[in-house]
Amino acid sequence: MILSRIRLGNFRNHAATTVEFGDGINAFLGANGQGKTNILEAVSYLSLTKSFYASGDLEVIGIGGEAFDLEGILVSDAGVQHQVRVTCTRTPQEKKILVNGTAPERLAAVIGRFPVVVLSPENGSITFGGPVERRRFMDLALSQVSGAYLEDILEYRKALRQRNRILADNRMREALPPGVIEPWTESLVAYGSRIAHHRAQFAAELRSHILNAYRSIMPDTEIPDIAYLCGFEPGDTGDVRGYASGLSADLEAKNSEERRRGLTLAGPHRDDLQLTINGLDVKRFASQGQHRTLLVALKIAEYSYMRERHNETPMFLLDDVFSELDMGRVHRMLAFAGGLGQVMITTTEGTVFGDSVPWGNHNRRFTVERGTCRQEA
Repeated sequence: MILSRIRLGNFRNHAATTVEFGDGINAFLGANGQGKTNILEAVSYLSLTKSFYASGDLEVIGIGGEAFDLEGILVSDAGVQHQVRVTCTRTPQEKKILVNGTAPERLAAVIGRFPVVVLSPENGSITFGGPVERRRFMDLALSQVSGAYLEDILEYRKALRQRNRILADNRMREALPPGVIEPWTESLVAYGSRIAHHRAQFAAELRSHILNAYRSIMPDTEIPDIAYLCGFEPGDTGDVRGYASGLSADLEAKNSEERRRGLTLAGPHRDDLQLTINGLDVKRFASQGQHRTLLVALKIAEYSYMRERHNETPMFLLDDVFSELDMGRVHRMLAFAGGLGQVMITTTEGTVFGDSVPWGNHNRRFTVERGTCRQEA
């Protein structure tokens, strides 16, 4: 998948900006606060229907404006061209997406059509933060390669909300009214078992990708690893049926405690990924440099996984990554990036590229200043 052109209208710093991309490395250079990240945010709207940086759509509307307007031309690996337009108004607050002039039935239907992997400082919580960040990491990758997984996630969250509401409303009762919670428990088990099975397979497949990626940017004796920690006790068979029986049994065993606490206590909403380097837990023992290297390796592994499982090559967005890496790792990462598909990089230091990238039509360099973007010769 290649993004050939994007137009930003009243989006963050950009009143009216058009960028023509190369199909290799695209570097956006400039001081902080000039609008480099905004361009990558706009790309994520075309692919994911939202920003990877902002918490809400209204945040990205230009100051004093009432709406933003984005339009991009994406070209598939097979050469098929797609036009994607995203608009959002402040009053009424409404976001619309058109793909080739047609609105999808749901915004979620766009996710996965134009795959993208994003690596930004905000992703640091994947290795530093709590389980919710690592679940989000799994969900984004899996949702882009499987529409069925995305539907399962959406339905599971609906069942979980309803089940938690019933438990909270009937907290401390000796028994729930008959037939009230059972349908939501059945839905929770049906969708949750499929989610857990997908996540377990994802973690197993990601292991070799992480090891290869880590060695590409840090070729030494450190060995990273990843393990799926299921949010309930799965059955012995290892298939969806085994996960379903395990989740059912765990919910039954925690029935009294759930009623007491008014909360669902078993299911994939309690999953985690265990990250280790040389067998030691990353959150407890890893250095700052190891955290950064592992995060980069995780995102490269995500890219490799998606490229392997998807029928489209993902775009790779790298936002202000080089400032946290030493020059040796930067050069190794650039060498690796040169062998990928379309890559978009923001940095305040153009010198990090040195002579490692041949600039021209394939690899393009842009200067971003005060919400404007111009291509350098």
